[in-house]
Amino acid sequence: MQILATFEYSTFVETVITELEQKGITAIYAVPLELRKKEPRLFDSIHRADGLSFIDKGMIFAFMLGTIGTSKGFVWQGGPIIWGIVGAVTGFLIGVALNGGIYLVKRNQKQAQLRKGKKGDLILIVTCEEAQVESVEELLWNHKALGLAITK
Repeated sequence: MQILATFEYSTFVETVITELEQKGITAIYAVPLELRKKEPRLFDSIHRADGLSFIDKGMIFAFMLGTIGTSKGFVWQGGPIIWGIVGAVTGFLIGVALNGGIYLVKRNQKQAQLRKGKKGDLILIVTCEEAQVESVEELLWNHKALGLAITK
């Protein structure tokens, strides 16, 4: 039987491998996963969306400030149409700027994590007999496995 487990690369992986070898299991295969080297694309196409949108907040602010500008435009010189358009454009730019700033802060935090030495995940494949499956499974969970799968 094969047990596949994923771990964050840490000393727990070395410890679990040592303990498995002490139990007499020698068919252990560890595969480190590489981290993404390039940043994901900033803008999505219609077929590849990741849920990140820059214009959501811009549209909300455009609606709010456009409405305020239109209502105040009845009193101000220039009229409601001009002030509605000015408010909508201003609100849109404010919303996009806020979203862009938030994105930049999150991106910098991720890059700082990578610089701190964050390593990728690791897949550990253990081949053992059916009688040993429960003890190996318990050992892997106790050493902070992220996920586990058992195949026959």
